Amino acid sequence: MPYRLLIVLIFIFVSGCSWIHGDPLPLRDPGVDLVWPRPPDQARIRFLRVINGPDDLLPEKGRARRLFDMVTGELEQKVEFSTPYAIATDGGSIIYIADSAAGVVHRYDLAAREVSYIFQAGEEFLESPVGVAVDQGGNLYVADSVKARVYKFSKNGSFLRELGARTVTLQRPAGIAINSRGEKLVVDVLAHKLKVFAQDDTFVRDFPREGAGEPLNLPSSVAIDRNDDVYVTDSMNFKVKVYDREGNFKKAIGEIGDAPGSFARPKGVAVDSELHVYIIDATFGNFQVFNQEGKLLIFIGRNGKGPGEFSLPSGIFIDGGDRIFVADTYNGRVQIFQYLKQGGR
Repeated sequence: MPYRLLIVLIFIFVSGCSWIHGDPLPLRDPGVDLVWPRPPDQARIRFLRVINGPDDLLPEKGRARRLFDMVTGELEQKVEFSTPYAIATDGGSIIYIADSAAGVVHRYDLAAREVSYIFQAGEEFLESPVGVAVDQGGNLYVADSVKARVYKFSKNGSFLRELGARTVTLQRPAGIAINSRGEKLVVDVLAHKLKVFAQDDTFVRDFPREGAGEPLNLPSSVAIDRNDDVYVTDSMNFKVKVYDREGNFKKAIGEIGDAPGSFARPKGVAVDSELHVYIIDATFGNFQVFNQEGKLLIFIGRNGKGPGEFSLPSGIFIDGGDRIFVADTYNGRVQIFQYLKQGGR
């Protein structure tokens, strides 16, 4: 049969069939029932699932799609996780995972069960993306530590601009967070401070204010709560520092040590809807949860490969539904948990 005729026949066949997209990815793995603390205590954190890579998300292809791919040679190019480092969501079904070693940002749409990738900003390739954040319009911001730049992309992945181009110099950008005014706060590790960009992406000021408490020493991550208070992981001071939105120092959480409530290698930070503070420690392989007074409430995880275990985790993000996303870096995966407000309900 001539090749062109075969293609026509396949097109006719396929046009009468529906592509199998599959249902949204269930966010709860029914095979794992894991909560913290353990019964009979009231559960406050529930394990939901692990995402190991694109195969966990992409639905199985239907017969028509497999036949079409076989004839046309169209194959999906899947990029596995290498070292997922930072994570953010759009508040809905889309997760962005900055993969520093792979030089790519993975875009996972859990509802549509689609996977795509951002690896280029204009004519430049990403080299070491280590920070991601999403604004209220769905635009994505990516910090590249090696390029020393922060890039802005539209919600469909189109490159828009570089933040602060020709107006401010970044040394090693890392974590990013966005406040209610649309300001972007970008950690600049080697500058030992943050850079603030306005809603229109122009550079505004350094953060925190001069003389606002002990100076930052190699900060790495940043989070912003519902009151616009700013939480900065102060890596080499082994604590998280809290500032108001103008950059005035309010308090610090944690200290150096090897006991619960202290840190050996603090990394990502996030805040839930009830203002509990979640701080990752890469050395301990866990995240610790504190109240606003700095009291340790619970810690989740240990070093390992099982559900709720970690290997040098880096990033953490909590969405509006109190789902907790953790970049389990050296296990090459993302783990998802749920904060339970009412004892498991």
